[in-house]
Amino acid sequence: MDVLSNILSALHLHARVFSHGCYRGEWALDTSGEKRTTFHLLIRGSCWLHLPEQKEPIALSGGDLIVFPHDAAHILSNSPQLPKADFPLNLPADPAAEGVAATLVCGYFHFERCAWNPLLEALPEWIFIRYEESNTLPLMETLGKFLQYELDADNIGVDLVVDKLSEILFINVVRRFVKDYEGGGYIAALADKQIGKALSAVHQNLQEKWSVESLAQVAGMSRSSFAEKFVKLTGHTPMNYLTKWRMTIAQERLVHEKESVVAVAEASGYQSEAAFSKTFKKHFGYGPGAARKRG
Repeated sequence: MDVLSNILSALHLHARVFSHGCYRGEWALDTSGEKRTTFHLLIRGSCWLHLPEQKEPIALSGGDLIVFPHDAAHILSNSPQLPKADFPLNLPADPAAEGVAATLVCGYFHFERCAWNPLLEALPEWIFIRYEESNTLPLMETLGKFLQYELDADNIGVDLVVDKLSEILFINVVRRFVKDYEGGGYIAALADKQIGKALSAVHQNLQEKWSVESLAQVAGMSRSSFAEKFVKLTGHTPMNYLTKWRMTIAQERLVHEKESVVAVAEASGYQSEAAFSKTFKKHFGYGPGAARKRG
């Protein structure tokens, strides 16, 4: 399993569509403030996106997708003019209203278990994908059509199908962002052929007795070059990253799976339960035994 799949699986990615409708007339949506990663997919029509840091509104057209990984403030509306402070927000779509239509699917992504999420931390405030760019994302246009069909048909099981399609939507967005990313940081580490190999090795084999030397060998680099590049891209030393991810998965197993401390210590690469417990407590401020009682 590659590192992206490992992170999304281990932290239990979930998606939920909370709003869908055809908006006409005067309307405005503000879905920020929920401390969730939100998204808006404009199926058809047009509308405007208002961002506090942008002087001018952004015109959206059918097929455009906007994702806010960190719940950034934003407003969607029918007008290029920012709604007045007393304008009623988030009212249900009015089918009797007249004017330019905007069919929107709005939802959120969240990670059920996220003691530490290096991927989400590395994503920007917002990711904007125009419809004309969607051909670079596998199934993006098809996903939009499927979502629209399921929501309109309202068949049995629609909630589950829509949520699963939304999860695939998020994965596609992240894959596209990683592939096209030209900056530094953790995203660049995932895309890097050398550091990416080491990250995959760590995520696939947490129980392995990893060292800087062994990870450098996986990456096909010298120890010093590997350590320097790893820190530059991820912001962590190789061993610090290994420990943080081990503790993240260990907490998940203890709290949610109720595995024994001995079993989790072994799966985390510790031969000694005492050593594991000491590291766990230093990381979270409480011991693994207390973690098992938290679920």
